[in-house]
Amino acid sequence: MKSQILARYSILVFSMWIMPFFGKAQSSDPLTRVQLKEMLNQLGYTVKDIVTTPGKEKYSIAHNQGGLDIPVGYEISPSNSYIWLTVNLGSPKDSISAQFNLELLKQNAKIQPSFFYFTESGRLMMGLPIENRGVTNAILRKQSDKIVSDVSKTSVFWKK
Repeated sequence: MKSQILARYSILVFSMWIMPFFGKAQSSDPLTRVQLKEMLNQLGYTVKDIVTTPGKEKYSIAHNQGGLDIPVGYEISPSNSYIWLTVNLGSPKDSISAQFNLELLKQNAKIQPSFFYFTESGRLMMGLPIENRGVTNAILRKQSDKIVSDVSKTSVFWKK
């Protein structure tokens, strides 16, 4: 009887000691703008500040793929719900045609959730939203690699 009590007590003590190492849930708190910059630095990127206004901070990371220099912008939406990865692809070389727009729309279906869009000033952009909840270094690296890959593999359509 004493040995059973001692065994149960030992298991209880061991469980209390080991439990802090297991079962911790990943934080689902949204990243702050400061945490986003820290995470980009942790990933080994050279972070350039684009916008430094408090609450509107935006960062840029220079990527290179397929012979293209691809500066990706990183910012948190005003609602703090999304982290936006954006790439400015410039102004279309020729006048924008229906065929050009149709080709970009077809590519959107292939690269989603990344997508092409035009700003009010006529700049062609690619965007990729990430839900700002539970974002880890691995998730941020994977999404960064995705948008860079999408820009590179669609360059034949937007570099016209």
